Amino acid sequence: MKGGRKRMRWIPAARSGQWWMFAGVSSLLVSLLLWLIRFVALGQPFTGAHAFRFMMLAVILSFLFSFTGWLGARRLWLFSNIGLFIGLILMALYSRDVTGWEDLISFLVFLQAVAAGFVAGLIVEGVTLLMRLAKKE
Repeated sequence: MKGGRKRMRWIPAARSGQWWMFAGVSSLLVSLLLWLIRFVALGQPFTGAHAFRFMMLAVILSFLFSFTGWLGARRLWLFSNIGLFIGLILMALYSRDVTGWEDLISFLVFLQAVAAGFVAGLIVEGVTLLMRLAKKE
């Protein structure tokens, strides 16, 4: 287990205040990326309502993922964020050559990638917990 902690040393410890700094920075970064995809890549006109909704999505996801890290599920946080950023990349790729449905499809692909990252993190956390419990016996 000590080797696992060394590899993930850059991730804050459970109950650390750094998690909230991570959440804030992630919220800002994800908001900016969502806005770039929506208003630049998709070429949609800027509207405050849509910008606010994307910002709220970024804040909710970032703080939810950081909360799981704060609780001690560091692998869940890591895999969730990997899924989030893969989702952003896929969203940008699917939004090219817009013919009408790509904006909706790109958003659905983004949500699927986020969900896949979260589920993968849950699985990894579960396996890690089972391995830890098996070592105690």
